[in-house]
Amino acid sequence: MKTPQKRVLQFFGLTFLISWALWSPFYFNPDLSEFWALPGAWGPTIAALILTQVHEGKEGLSRLLAKLKIWRVPIKYYAFAILGILGVGLLSLLTYRLATGQWMDTGVVLEGMGLSSNQWVLGIVLSPLIFVINTLLGGPIAEELGWRGYAQGRMQGFLTPNQTGLAIGFLWSLWHLPLFYFLPQGVGHMPILPYFISMMAMGVIFSWFYNHTKGSVLLAILLHGGMNFAEGFLGADLLQDDTLRTIHIFFIVVLALVLSRRNKSIAPG
Repeated sequence: MKTPQKRVLQFFGLTFLISWALWSPFYFNPDLSEFWALPGAWGPTIAALILTQVHEGKEGLSRLLAKLKIWRVPIKYYAFAILGILGVGLLSLLTYRLATGQWMDTGVVLEGMGLSSNQWVLGIVLSPLIFVINTLLGGPIAEELGWRGYAQGRMQGFLTPNQTGLAIGFLWSLWHLPLFYFLPQGVGHMPILPYFISMMAMGVIFSWFYNHTKGSVLLAILLHGGMNFAEGFLGADLLQDDTLRTIHIFFIVVLALVLSRRNKSIAPG
């Protein structure tokens, strides 16, 4: 086995080992607070830092961490990161209305924020703060140095960008597997198959985004935050509806297919 493939296998193996071990308290007490899931979310980054230090030393660590400082990219990518998946969600709600003749009960979104169903103005005002908190304290900042910063560049050395996105999306889904049983709100209460399809499509979207933002982990963190904001924290209850979930995943897959045609160039590894 060649060295790049070997390093990638080591990365995913160590990531799963670290995260699943840190999530082990849920195996014994499923009623634990969801905040106990946060340490395990750091598995990809911890694995990336360990393997980079072992194989590449301080210079390798500097190169890896430098990806967090890449911010000089066109403003359109910032807009896509923060609003892109949310826009898909709004399109899904509109399509649901056209297909069924009724609106979803979006009041559950406000209830998830601890507000009453008529406090829409306050909900909109608080949304940027919720986005920042979710991004800085949740999976986005904990995971992306591993998935994109470490794995993406190395895998693109022996797979195409789209193949890399699909592979990372599949393994990313598999990594979440314990949460399906012990913390279903951590995966939006979604069934396994739709979740895998959605995450593999998102893997392609992330691949395109990473390659078009010069390999910026900072921008990947923002996109991850935008995804969680749209589909996870705010959208979890809404996406339990089979029809809306199917519509939403359809649009995510269509977006992935469109962007995959532009996913040819490779950012520096």
